[in-house]
Amino acid sequence: MIKTELLENNLVRTYSDAGMKIHGGYPEGDYNEAIDPVSIQRTYTETDIPIEDEISDSEALYIITDGEHGKDGDEHEVE
Repeated sequence: MIKTELLENNLVRTYSDAGMKIHGGYPEGDYNEAIDPVSIQRTYTETDIPIEDEISDSEALYIITDGEHGKDGDEHEVE
């Protein structure tokens, strides 16, 4: 279900309480959550796309360097 939460500075946070991405906004797309000025009155719908768990910076570095850096904190020699 879509939930909204009024924040400070006339901002509104929109998110799914079911852990799904939301769709809409500008630019139109799928988002984990959205924070917009209240005056904009943007609308969102809940998708059936689950929000995936985020990975750590170290895990991301390991993935994008083909295992040469990151994950365990050590650099690996390339042969």
